[in-house]
Amino acid sequence: MRYSKLFPKTMREPKKDMVAVSHKLLYMAGFVRELSAGRYELLPLGMRVFQKIVNLIDREMEAIGSQRFSIPLLQPIEYWQKSNRDKAWGSLLMKIKDRNESEFALSATGEGIVTEMVKETKPSHKDLPIVLHQFIAKFRDEMRPRGGLLRVREFVMKDAYSFHISEEDFMKTYNDFYKAYSQICEKLDLTYYPCIADSGALGGDYCHEFQIPCEAGEDKIAKCDSCEYAANIEKAEFVREEIGRDEEPKPYQIVDLPTNVAKIKELAKHYGLPENKFIKNVVYKTKSGKLVIATITGNLDVNDFKLARVVDEGELELATTEDLASIGAKTGFVHSWGYKEYKKKIIFVVDESIVKAKNLYGGHKTETTDPINVNYGRDFSADKIGDIADPYEGAVCKSCNKGKLKIIRAVEFGHIFKYDHFYTTHHEGYYIDKDGSQKLMYMGAYGIGIERAMAILVELHHDAKGIIWPKIVAPYQVHLIGLNGLGEEAYKKLMDSSVDVLFDDTDKSAGEKFANADLIGIPVRLVVSEKTGDKIEYKERNSDRIE
Repeated sequence: MRYSKLFPKTMREPKKDMVAVSHKLLYMAGFVRELSAGRYELLPLGMRVFQKIVNLIDREMEAIGSQRFSIPLLQPIEYWQKSNRDKAWGSLLMKIKDRNESEFALSATGEGIVTEMVKETKPSHKDLPIVLHQFIAKFRDEMRPRGGLLRVREFVMKDAYSFHISEEDFMKTYNDFYKAYSQICEKLDLTYYPCIADSGALGGDYCHEFQIPCEAGEDKIAKCDSCEYAANIEKAEFVREEIGRDEEPKPYQIVDLPTNVAKIKELAKHYGLPENKFIKNVVYKTKSGKLVIATITGNLDVNDFKLARVVDEGELELATTEDLASIGAKTGFVHSWGYKEYKKKIIFVVDESIVKAKNLYGGHKTETTDPINVNYGRDFSADKIGDIADPYEGAVCKSCNKGKLKIIRAVEFGHIFKYDHFYTTHHEGYYIDKDGSQKLMYMGAYGIGIERAMAILVELHHDAKGIIWPKIVAPYQVHLIGLNGLGEEAYKKLMDSSVDVLFDDTDKSAGEKFANADLIGIPVRLVVSEKTGDKIEYKERNSDRIE
């Protein structure tokens, strides 16, 4: 390809609202353009990288016995309703009606549709396992798309689905995908952590995310420094401190406390005690309007996702000032117990840290008083007990009970799910067993977002000058630069030798050509000039050495 004919050319500056490195560099180097918030056009260079990522993943899928297929983007809403996924996805799910007023969901995931497809073939035990994969556009109405390709509203995903006669057979395929995803990360030169994670709206209760350490990532993971344990903080477990472990329970007392001493840091300073000695309340609201009072020790933070799992009433949002006023409370004066007249409107939830602690301070502050020596079970109780707290740097790993957790910012590269009978029950996904009886198939799903993979590669493989593409997915093998009108012969010979080459045949200065080559990030730069004579200057993008 001649650079003079390439659409478009590079840009020297990113747009002002671009923050993520990958967003800036993919724009400046001419790989993508934004059509609207969260929707991107792949330009010719971007399309070449995109297709090479697809080809790499496709090869790995075929290597573990997966067959490629495709389903429509518009999916009858009734298939989503069978498993209640339309409600679970909520506002993320985009819907549309046709001229007959029939409602369709725009492809957000494919579990229900694929289960319907497989069951229609009436598979027997001899047909299983069935393993299928596709590359399909996804539509998710993200509230705040950001980070360029890292979080978008429309993208292509490699979906895969598998169906089995037993859990044991399923786990073999699950492990095949686990290994395949590991190999894909390694071939892309990505450091990765397979993390225990939450399935969210997709369903199921066992899954792994392949998380890539990345400062631009929205996720946080907890990684043990002693064992292999790694988990998304939405799922990460840690050992709670036994606060006051060696103390005997002291008599409950109410003491004077100034009105303006309400926040944890203020309380710690006032009493001269560590933050973990105090009770902290955070209030949320369910979709049905109930208030959830989440109680933890003062040194911890509530994890919304963990809390939602314990409450089990769908998504939660932070309560407003008006919500608090509806039960006679206000910020800084929320009680961990009481409100008897509002009993039907409130769900009290405590973290494990509260249950294990002795002689805590707070939990029922008034304008002028506060309780001390509060003990769970004796002085108050809750509707639910659970793990509702974020892990923190240095917390003891619950898996090995000795290592310390490190909190790492990361971005999800891929996700594998164990569904068991979650979808096959709702969609009557049966197979015919040896004895002629119908039995539910076990099922799993496995995904990788292609555009996000592009962004991750740039986030992890760049320098101050531009992108450094791994050879396996680079848009071209070599970037040939001709100076003073030279390079035509080298270009022809490279083309004749089936070398994938981008030839800068423009009349730009040497400095501008070198800057463009560094920005675009092709692994090898070749230069032909009067200075090189009958030789070619060779330089790898990730090295300063010139030969």
